Amino acid sequence: MDSVLEHIVSFPTVVYTVPLTVCLIFWIVGIIGLFDPDFLDVDIDADTGFPGLLATFGLAGVPITLSLSLLFFFAWALCLSGVTWLLPLLPIGFILQLAGIAVLLLSFVLAVIITGKITRPLSRLFVTHEARSNRSLLGQSCVVTSQTVSEDFGQARVEDGGASLVISVRSDGEDMLKHGDKALIYDYEAEQNVYYISKLDQ
Repeated sequence: MDSVLEHIVSFPTVVYTVPLTVCLIFWIVGIIGLFDPDFLDVDIDADTGFPGLLATFGLAGVPITLSLSLLFFFAWALCLSGVTWLLPLLPIGFILQLAGIAVLLLSFVLAVIITGKITRPLSRLFVTHEARSNRSLLGQSCVVTSQTVSEDFGQARVEDGGASLVISVRSDGEDMLKHGDKALIYDYEAEQNVYYISKLDQ
């Protein structure tokens, strides 16, 4: 047990012990509610810099705190295993130091591969679905559901991928729109949250 603890706090394992400890403190503090852990949850989608480097390794699509925590954990576990089981077989000296550096680097490479295989399926859980903007309905057709449509009142139904969306509509008065008419949405008034429609030829 003492030898394992010694390996944890000595080179090369200590290189991963320190950041892994920081990650553990981060999650513990977040769990007990001292701060919101989401403030560091940045999606790795940048093309340059450190986030871009992680994305190159296949660690994109999940919060950076999660990917780094997994990466340091696997690197630490692999490095500790190598130091505990492989390095004692080598003679003390320069060869042992080189072997320690090799274990350090190899542990990181393997950790990247393992973390990438885990984060890829997990990335589906962190997809952000952006709500459609009101102006995204411009140019679409709708069906009048109110008895008539005037400059002051009217409602229509828009088919939105299988779901119906009821919107408030207005007419400029030139079109005599009535229940069941098909119309084109050509403008949106954000202040009143209404759409302007014109009759489509059927």
